[in-house]
Amino acid sequence: MKRTLSLLVAVALLMGLFAGVSLAETAKAKIVFCVNIQPQLPVEFWQSIADKYMAANPDVDVEIIGQPSSNVDIFQYEKTLLATGQFPDVMVMQNPADFVPSGALLAFEDSELDYLADPNIGKIGGKQYVANYKKQVIGVFYNKDIFAANGLEVPTTYQAFLDVCEALKAKEILPVSLGIKDGWPQIMLANMIAGTDLLAKNPNWGSERNADTVKFNNPELVKAMEKYQYICQNYAGDSLPSITYTQMLEQFFTGKAAMLPMGSWVNAEVAKAQQDFEVGWFPMPGDNDASVLSVFVNEGISISATSKYPEVCKDFVKFFFTNTDLYSYFLSSEQLFATTKASVPYEMIPLRQYIEQAIAGMTEVEGFESMTGDAAFLPGLKDYYTNKLTQNIALGNDVATELSNFDNEWTIAKEAMN
Repeated sequence: MKRTLSLLVAVALLMGLFAGVSLAETAKAKIVFCVNIQPQLPVEFWQSIADKYMAANPDVDVEIIGQPSSNVDIFQYEKTLLATGQFPDVMVMQNPADFVPSGALLAFEDSELDYLADPNIGKIGGKQYVANYKKQVIGVFYNKDIFAANGLEVPTTYQAFLDVCEALKAKEILPVSLGIKDGWPQIMLANMIAGTDLLAKNPNWGSERNADTVKFNNPELVKAMEKYQYICQNYAGDSLPSITYTQMLEQFFTGKAAMLPMGSWVNAEVAKAQQDFEVGWFPMPGDNDASVLSVFVNEGISISATSKYPEVCKDFVKFFFTNTDLYSYFLSSEQLFATTKASVPYEMIPLRQYIEQAIAGMTEVEGFESMTGDAAFLPGLKDYYTNKLTQNIALGNDVATELSNFDNEWTIAKEAMN
């Protein structure tokens, strides 16, 4: 009898032990982080974030996922994940306005983003859904050697820019490296001109458009897009429809084209030092001066509203920003501008240092198609602007007609939200 009792006690203890192990395993949180895999930020970088976080938090598993191939846009991929019930816990986010109406994203409290210099950027309906992790500026990179050899100075007005283009074209030098095959590179030039001619004059224009008190087909935007079209039609060469982003870079960095309108991430290419000339930079000028700077502040990290572990997710996001080694490497990958309160030093190339000095005191406006918060394009309109509007205008279509079509798309998008 005693032997039987002892055996029962032993079995009970073992069952309790195994049950404890099972509970411990069940209690371990697992979150999925969807990232934007790029040459400068390969999957290994994102995995290093997960590894360091898991080392500091052994009760958490972090799984990294990214777009399945380089020709798949990460943000379209995230829409697919949402539609198929596979939305990640944490994700790189650029278009929160496409996800907020469906209740897909969790709002941060202001106190939860106290490590950011300005946690109010991009709020939608007074709530913040993205921890913005970088600032990028748009401008014109140029070949200093070509400019010097042809006696050209940096233009400070739009007409002076056209004069430079004419002088280069007369010497059979491609003035501007531009292409629309990839669907997005051309928007940099369009954004800069629209930013100067429209947004700088009315900083609330994006919100007013969403309130339907203004239209895309308006004199200021027509003028801006006609300028953009003129450059595309006259100074970008004969292969505009077939030129990819990679070919744009190749044309510029091999000295075949004198100028490249693009975002500050091109500094990462300059840092490779494979070109045999000095690269300069200037802001795209307006009619009277070059005092307006278009910037991107629309990308960061968001959290799913349906995550089982929202507090873990918030802690993980904070870890990304407050681990100096990780955030410094992230910024250095494309010579980015930090968004944190704390200064995050990293090794900057001389051109990046120059740009930071040159933009001091300029009027900043958000990139036209990447306006944030209540000014953000309605769901689907960013894709239309990128893949249809700016491409059709670049190819010579009537600007006013294309902008009226864009207004029609706005109406369709608005009705779809109701």
